[in-house]
Amino acid sequence: MIKKKSTSLLVPVLIVQFLIGIVAMEVKSENAKATLKVAFPYAKSATEYEPARIHLGPEYIFLENVFSPLVEMNSRGEIVSGVADSFYWKENDLHLVIRDNLKTVDGLSITAKDAEFSLKRLLLIPENTHGDFRELICGATKFRSLSDSCSGISVVGNELVLKTTAAGKTFLLPMLITADFSIIPKSSVDLKTLKIIDYRNTSGPFFVAKDDAKGRIVLNANPNHYHYSKDIPQTIELVPSDLTDKESSFKDFKAGRVDLITTIDLARADAVINFAKSVPNSTLHKTLNVRVFLLKFTERGMKEFSIDDRRAIAKSVRSAVTHEFAGKDGFEKTVQFFPAFSDGALEPEKLAAIVSPIEAAKKFAGKSKIKIGLVRLGDTKKISEALSTALPNSEIFETPKNPDFVKYSREEDMPQLCVIGPDTGFQEDIGLITYSLNAGYFAIPRSERAAWLADYMSIGDKTARLGRLKEAQYKSLSSVAIAPLLSAPYAALARHPWKIKLSQFNANNQLWLIQR
Repeated sequence: MIKKKSTSLLVPVLIVQFLIGIVAMEVKSENAKATLKVAFPYAKSATEYEPARIHLGPEYIFLENVFSPLVEMNSRGEIVSGVADSFYWKENDLHLVIRDNLKTVDGLSITAKDAEFSLKRLLLIPENTHGDFRELICGATKFRSLSDSCSGISVVGNELVLKTTAAGKTFLLPMLITADFSIIPKSSVDLKTLKIIDYRNTSGPFFVAKDDAKGRIVLNANPNHYHYSKDIPQTIELVPSDLTDKESSFKDFKAGRVDLITTIDLARADAVINFAKSVPNSTLHKTLNVRVFLLKFTERGMKEFSIDDRRAIAKSVRSAVTHEFAGKDGFEKTVQFFPAFSDGALEPEKLAAIVSPIEAAKKFAGKSKIKIGLVRLGDTKKISEALSTALPNSEIFETPKNPDFVKYSREEDMPQLCVIGPDTGFQEDIGLITYSLNAGYFAIPRSERAAWLADYMSIGDKTARLGRLKEAQYKSLSSVAIAPLLSAPYAALARHPWKIKLSQFNANNQLWLIQR
């Protein structure tokens, strides 16, 4: 005989199940609220991102959120602790005390040995674009394998010790804040190829939870990280933008498919600022004018055009582009690479000596077609129209990379000039200076760049050192290797309740600073 279940017992069970269901729904709802969907102008797998090889803004943004450096810079421009809980100098030796409790999401401890490994790995992949670490630490010492010793790197207990020169002290800490010097757990790297093979166990505040290999990447917060809090996004979804549509992030934002448009979006800052006016319940973030739009002659262009030709081209392009953009949503005319009142700004008489010959230039009389590349400028329609007006006989096309970072099999494939919009800065920033040097903005031949940087970093007196930087900028401007057109801010937009707490001094997007 089968006994029926007691109704008196069944009711409490149903009530408990009902309450569990409600709690689960609330947790699911809370998790959904803590998910930040980010419009991301890149469509690559996580495995394509490499700290030792950063050429574009999206690469930097991804890496600074997934890996952390030894030290960081706060919103006031101060260097503060990162993977290193504290740091101090003993003469020319920098001691970095690694955090005792820093772990990956799977609980793997990150130690001074991981930090040592990461820096040695960087020496073996000498492609990083933000700072010459080898020169500061190892000098002329050849470093060919992980087993080779570098007298400038050692570990004592859980302290990483970096030995440099008296002049090197000026640059070492500022260099270490960049994403190039991210700390990568040794266990996450293939020791034979040095390729990162594990993007889950990372040193950053976020780790890769899902990757569809087409750019849609899910990052989850690492609760073991020092930047973790319940206010930061617990999950981040990178939503690839339609690279053929410069307004795709705007459409996704309006439709609720994304919550954040970053400073490195396909759309320019002026478009983001204008779009923000039409979107209620959103927060706009705008930096100072730390971006410069400039005309850059490539190696090919420098050979094929005389200085008189370059002046004539610069005059026409500057007139057309500034007429279209100057005064619109933060854009300002500029004739120098670094912002006015910055450490690298030129004196008025130097600027006059650069500007006068360009203003006096005759109309460009060249008849052959000019090949112009537009490098990641957002919506290029207006710029293309301005260039077509200035240089009617031209072939204008979009290209994803600065020509200095591309290896061309044939020189005729290289554009003769490009219009590009790199970062610049108000303070002496060795990371940006090194990147600008490698990107060809200072008209220093490739074969001479390493020596110039080593000489620059060897100068202890800041006034003398900045004089060398201004000299390089003056040479580039007076030879018309570059012709600055406009300065502009960067802009980001977040949907409420997300608030943006990013710095106004750079284009970085530390996503843990987008908080509820």
